[in-house]
Amino acid sequence: MLDKREFINFLYTASFPMYGIGAYISANINSPAGQVVSIGVHVFILLFYLIDILYKKQFEIRVNSLFFWMVAFQVSCVGAFFIALSKNPPFINEVVSYTRSGIILFPFYAFIAVCLYNEKDPEKLVKLTFNSLSIMLLLNLLGYYVFGLTNGTHNIEGRLSLPFIDGMYSGACMIAILNLMLLYYMRNAIAEGDGFRFTYLLAYFCLNLLLLFFINSRLANLIFLFVFALAILNIVHKFKGLFLIGVFFVPLLLNLGYVLYLILTLPVFKVIMQRVDLKDVTTFNGRAYAWQSALDWLLHDQTNLVFGNGHNGHYFLHLMTNIAKLWGVKETDTHLHSTMLSILVDQGIVGATLLIIIAYLTYRYFQKKMNLGKKQGILFSVMAFILIVMQVDMFVYRECTGAVIFAVLVAIASVNWKSAPR
Repeated sequence: MLDKREFINFLYTASFPMYGIGAYISANINSPAGQVVSIGVHVFILLFYLIDILYKKQFEIRVNSLFFWMVAFQVSCVGAFFIALSKNPPFINEVVSYTRSGIILFPFYAFIAVCLYNEKDPEKLVKLTFNSLSIMLLLNLLGYYVFGLTNGTHNIEGRLSLPFIDGMYSGACMIAILNLMLLYYMRNAIAEGDGFRFTYLLAYFCLNLLLLFFINSRLANLIFLFVFALAILNIVHKFKGLFLIGVFFVPLLLNLGYVLYLILTLPVFKVIMQRVDLKDVTTFNGRAYAWQSALDWLLHDQTNLVFGNGHNGHYFLHLMTNIAKLWGVKETDTHLHSTMLSILVDQGIVGATLLIIIAYLTYRYFQKKMNLGKKQGILFSVMAFILIVMQVDMFVYRECTGAVIFAVLVAIASVNWKSAPR
């Protein structure tokens, strides 16, 4: 007899590897086709859940207010595509808008369904997520080292370029998330006196550190080390002001660039970061120019400030024209190197405010779980990492890998786990 919960859990575990395969197809073969592959498992989970509801003729609202905040944010995200379409840009069309909208919409609702199937064991989602991301990493390593594949979106010669993910630096963020989870699994193994389990978890952790070194995303590594230090000291959930540091991370970096350079020139960091140059560090490899351009728009220009300028709004405002010339790329190939600033420019104050509200409610949910010693609290460090990295990377931008991981966290925090079990 089919165990529905185990079947759904199998599909969920397969969902991140399939997303990675879709990302590879999207970058190297056909963008809409790849995006359809990325959400195929999520669509199947939703169809299965809806058929199950119709068969049992039972339906009840099992979500809290966070769910509706997320729905509002999704409407803002999808709306940004069609605002951009109305301006006839060269980088998007209707088909791509629909398939990208699917990645924004379907995973979140599929994750809600997975949560409801696991309501008798809410902490099961933590292990399933870890397993799914681990399989995705294994798939990437096989693709790179066995089949010689590289990332079709972003690739730098001489550095590890995982193929089955939406960007080279996204690989670093995914590995950092796995290591933050591994820290707590290793801590539990020590508490339980399970030396064998601790040993293989430590080996996995060290392998990931080596992979982070080979990818060499300095900002991702820096944020990982910061959150890891707080976590290993067991103060990450007690650190007052951490949420505000995350939200205002870009202004902090812009004002502390030289201090950061002095830190990174210390011997231990020079080995880890590999590339330590004054101009490079203080401008964050040129990212500071993009951030400053967006902040200047926010403070002075403010065109379409409330609802935004549509997908890739910086293109319509010509915020990156000079920077594109500096980097020697087309203006259509540029981005702001910040999820939060991109959402602000694309979706305006409304979209950015919705994202901050969602991030705060999700952050508080996992912080409370960690304070209570629940296994779901393992994901608090992940949420802290995502909060900070979304300020300085596109990892969490709409349909990117980080946005899908973020959707998992939001889905878990959106479900009313205290409702009567089915």
